[in-house]
Amino acid sequence: MELSRRLNPITDKQVQWAYAHCLEHIAYRTAKNMLTCGDCGHTWKSESTLGDTLCGCTCPNCGKTLEVKDTRKRTFRQCCYFCVVTVCKGCQVIRIVMVKADSRKGNAMTFFSKEVAQRWIMPDGKVITVARLRGLGFTYKDLWIFESEMEVRPHHAIYDIISHCEHYPKVRVLPIFRRNGFKGSFHNATPFRFLHSLLTDSKVETLLKAKQYAVLSRFIHTYDMKRKWNSLKICIRNNYMIKDAVMWNDYIELLEIYHKDTRNAKYVCPTDLKAEHDRLSARRERELERIREKNEREREIAEKEAKIREEERLRKDELLYAEMKGRFLDLAFSDGMINLHVLQNVQEFYEEGKAMNHCVFTNGYYKKENVLVFSARIGEKRIETVELSLETMQVVQSYGIYNSITEYHEQIIRLVKENVRDIQKRMVA
Repeated sequence: MELSRRLNPITDKQVQWAYAHCLEHIAYRTAKNMLTCGDCGHTWKSESTLGDTLCGCTCPNCGKTLEVKDTRKRTFRQCCYFCVVTVCKGCQVIRIVMVKADSRKGNAMTFFSKEVAQRWIMPDGKVITVARLRGLGFTYKDLWIFESEMEVRPHHAIYDIISHCEHYPKVRVLPIFRRNGFKGSFHNATPFRFLHSLLTDSKVETLLKAKQYAVLSRFIHTYDMKRKWNSLKICIRNNYMIKDAVMWNDYIELLEIYHKDTRNAKYVCPTDLKAEHDRLSARRERELERIREKNEREREIAEKEAKIREEERLRKDELLYAEMKGRFLDLAFSDGMINLHVLQNVQEFYEEGKAMNHCVFTNGYYKKENVLVFSARIGEKRIETVELSLETMQVVQSYGIYNSITEYHEQIIRLVKENVRDIQKRMVA
């Protein structure tokens, strides 16, 4: 606490950066095709017609680039977090600041910011959290008591959730992190988890120095990649750069299913990763299809007995999936064209994988605890299957048929990001 009191206040420059980069800047568009800037309140006539799709515009008064929203809402409230990565007397500090913005149609946007937590990483790897008190709203993470003092608090999941935020670009780190390979980028991992892992896990240091950047974030945040460390060492030894960590991880799991040597460079370092992944995935899907057909034939021979076995297996999988994802099953988002909904049960995973020719079913994504899988559609047409990490709140992968990138890819990812807060609300109890 003595060290915490020595920290300089969060600067106006840092807060202004957060206002510019972390908050959403919108323009209200009315039925009469009038645009109102949510930042300064200026109103002007749009040159486009109301039926046109207008993704962005520039306010002629303040010059801000705005996202156009067709809405009758007159108020728009936002709340987000950003962090400042700094040092203090031999300790690494992640300072987390909450930023609020209230926009009322016709008025200039008002802002508020307050530092709410600090994650202190000691030189021995120990983590100490200094934070303000929170209110009793257990389902809402933003109920900070701003009048309370910053004090050492016991660990709570809320601190990990708010750590998943944008970071101020000017970063200060201890010399040991530079020695361990840090060069300014966190490689899609959160600053806290990245720095703590780099200090306490030599494998992270090895991956960073080997420039296996695509693997780093998944290795830090998920256990399934850590189980494949021996295969990763083979890749490093053979200078094989993994460009798609998610696909490579699924490919290794398929190799394990077929009892291939996952410490052999012939298998773990394929020249064409996508082709090998798709080949094994198709093989696995054919096998599963044959198993299903065999079960169907057995049901025809001994329908009652086979039906009981099949229903019991499905019941267990459904119960497991419902237990893990029950709080998310009613989530559905739309931007007027793209519709996103959470896959409801194991059967939908099977149908999605078969229709899209990818491994969402064959690799058992319905069994993964920290993953939420959406189906993105236009009407009844499947466009992409989206995997969202519940730890990082980032889209891990979003692929169309045969693991392809569609023309709607960026729009789908943007729609997921816009609704991350609704997902986070379901997580915090």
